[in-house]
Amino acid sequence: MAFARHAQVDRKVLDRWAEAGWLSPRQNSTGQRFSEVDLARAYLIRDLQKLGVNDDSIPIVLDLVDQLHGLRQVLRELLLAMKLQQQGQDGT
Repeated sequence: MAFARHAQVDRKVLDRWAEAGWLSPRQNSTGQRFSEVDLARAYLIRDLQKLGVNDDSIPIVLDLVDQLHGLRQVLRELLLAMKLQQQGQDGT
């Protein structure tokens, strides 16, 4: 499987990670389809394991990373809203 090659992990490992909810492949008629986000998460998981992070801690790290990305999105939206409001007040 191309995804397993790119992620540099065994297919069985990917299946375990998907079962654990660490990856979220979509199911289609040809099987599982992994996204670019899944690939980035697979790299992160692999790197965390190389650093000695145990399997019980990986979901915590992934959750924190997800929260960070969510907060960054909220901040971008807030900054855009503030910019649009400022432009409206300036008449531009």
